[in-house]
Parts: sequence; structure tokens; C-alpha cells
Amino acid sequence: MKGTTSLFVAGTLALLGGLVAILFPLPASLAVAVFVGWLFLFSGVFALWAGFSDKTIPARGWLMGFGLLDLVVGVWILANPLAGLVSLTIVVGALFLVSGIGRLIVAFAFSGSSTFWAMLLSGVISGGLGLFILFTVPDSSPILLGTLLAVELVVIGSSLIALGLELKKIGKN
Repeated sequence: MKGTTSLFVAGTLALLGGLVAILFPLPASLAVAVFVGWLFLFSGVFALWAGFSDKTIPARGWLMGFGLLDLVVGVWILANPLAGLVSLTIVVGALFLVSGIGRLIVAFAFSGSSTFWAMLLSGVISGGLGLFILFTVPDSSPILLGTLLAVELVVIGSSLIALGLELKKIGKN
């Protein structure tokens, strides 16, 4: 399969997946929670395996402690994905808020430059989204992660399709 065709197929699948996630945000959110649960579980298993199998690893106790924590979090999310949704929503809200504050700090470090307004706007939007998410938990939890996944899939799908079409137009495979 040509590269441009692969991009078009991948983009179409991502776009369709994003549209399905927009229509069904709760199942999409649960899919995200279950996926994250499995990631934590596997991370914990591999960290514990590494800690038990290689006695020369520096800070082995810390590795095994965090591995056990990852394992417990993964099992907890998989056992109760709805509660996991609430926890993950809080984490996403906190990340948006901290990211927004960080960009506001960077914006003011660049005051007077052309970067200032873009960073300021970006920081205000991310920080505002973070506050909105944190103040609407648990009400926003069932749909937030699915909606974010949907937006990301639509953006990725559209970008891949556009890239494939542009490469085909200029004759690149």
C-alpha cells in the first residue's frame, strides 16, 4: 500500500472513531479509563518484575514501591472504571490548570514580544478549562475523557487525510 493511501486510510479510521466518540462519549470515556487501567497494571507488573529479577538496579526499592502503586491503581481502575473516570478527570483538570499557569508565567517572561499574546491566550484557555473541569467533577466525568478523545481523533484524522491528499498532489508516493 502506498504511503499516501496509508495516510488516507489511517486518517479516515481516526476521523470515524472520533465521530463515534462524539456520538457516544460515555463508552469512549470508559474505554479511555480501561485503557489507562491496563497501562497502570502492565507498568506495575513490569516494574515489579524488573525489581525482583535484577538486584543491581539503583533505587530498587523505589522502583518496586512505585511498581506496586501502579499495579494497585491499575487493578482499582479496571475493577471500578466509573470511579476511575472521576479520578482521571481530576488529573486531567489539574494538568490543564498547571499547564495554563505555566504558560501564563512564560507569557509574562516574554512580555513585549510577539510570543506574549499567544502564550497568554493559551495559558488563559488551558487554565480556564482546568478550573472548569475541576469545578464540575463528578458531573463532567462521564463525558469529558470521551469528548477529549473524540476531539483528538477528529483532529488527527483530518490532519492525516490532508497530509495524504497534499502528498498525493505533489507526487510523493
